[in-house]
Amino acid sequence: MIDNNKKSIIQGQTDTELNDTGIQKTVETALFLEDYRFDHIYSSNLKRARKTASFIADKLDIEIMESKKLREIDFAEWEGLNFEEIAAQYPDNMEVWKNDPLKNGAPGGENISEFAARINSFFDQLLEEHKGEKLIVVTHGGVIKMYLREILAVQSKSFKQFQIDNTSLTEIKFYDDYAILTKMNYLVGDNFK
Repeated sequence: MIDNNKKSIIQGQTDTELNDTGIQKTVETALFLEDYRFDHIYSSNLKRARKTASFIADKLDIEIMESKKLREIDFAEWEGLNFEEIAAQYPDNMEVWKNDPLKNGAPGGENISEFAARINSFFDQLLEEHKGEKLIVVTHGGVIKMYLREILAVQSKSFKQFQIDNTSLTEIKFYDDYAILTKMNYLVGDNFK
């Protein structure tokens, strides 16, 4: 977790640190995962994801491979603002974005189509290179939601249909021509399994 989350501030690709709660949750998640075997760990190169990945990698004794392609959606000029501030400062841009986020993004940022193309190309390459291997990908909520939208063939202008909390685990099993979502938004310590 990071402090901006509590304030509903748009982060996007702003390179913020984990707060104490985020570090605690990350340590709990790393301890949970230490009894499992993974072949590789990939991470966004933003600090909050790298820090999370480093705790997990230390427990699993594997090296982290970082990628800019795993960054959150780029909200550019909207980063550091909440939605009320965006609506006040960028009313026309906000309206256009709400009506068609597939084609329109924040000024200077990515639209949903560009974001999806970046995410999908990363995962297509990753799955091709690591067939049959068990991977951990440490990334951001928007990235996970966008990829779930893709593999589950959700036809939507956005990716708001999924709840992905910080430090949650999502498991997807891939087969030759399909994928199965087996767990989503599992938080270590939750009783629901």
